[in-house]
Amino acid sequence: MTPELAALITAYMNATSGAAARSLPRLPNFGGVKSLLDVAGGSAAYSIQIAKSWPNVRATVMDIAPVCREAEKYIAAADAGAQVATQAVNMFEEDWPQGHDGHLFSNIFHDWSDDTCRLLARKSFAALPSGGTIMLHEMLMDDDGCGPLTTAAFSLLMLLGTKGRQYSLPELKAFLEDAGFVSVEAVTTGGGYYSLVTATKP
Repeated sequence: MTPELAALITAYMNATSGAAARSLPRLPNFGGVKSLLDVAGGSAAYSIQIAKSWPNVRATVMDIAPVCREAEKYIAAADAGAQVATQAVNMFEEDWPQGHDGHLFSNIFHDWSDDTCRLLARKSFAALPSGGTIMLHEMLMDDDGCGPLTTAAFSLLMLLGTKGRQYSLPELKAFLEDAGFVSVEAVTTGGGYYSLVTATKP
């Protein structure tokens, strides 16, 4: 990825993440997290807002190197460098960093096929310690796959743009449990259409 393309994509994702990123940290789930790995975290929009709301959380944005360089600009502009860092990792080809007790995937699973989502869940499970938490921030489809309308429309956009789709809670639950996670739960974020799906590594 060229620096110019990385800047363009990161700026676009940052602009579309604002409202949801401000709503997500209102949930109490982050109170028990000490070190958060923001997987494919882009501009660090979510890590920055979580850090502002939870002073004890340290977050690391894991993304490819050109995007990490862009994220560092957003982190500096938010004066969040004391809590938020970056680490350049290709999440498919390289080992994930250890030592994080929480993994956040915000709008990540919807970019990928079922098989790729299962791979990401397995890689997260391998990197998390016992007792660690995986968090999937997504707009959930109804269990029958027929709605709600906004989520279904966005799912079609994902299908056309990335070959992914929006998933239902039972589908995400299956991905996580197949990887070894337990205690799968979901709560709405208060940010409109989003939910946070969480599970624990035994």
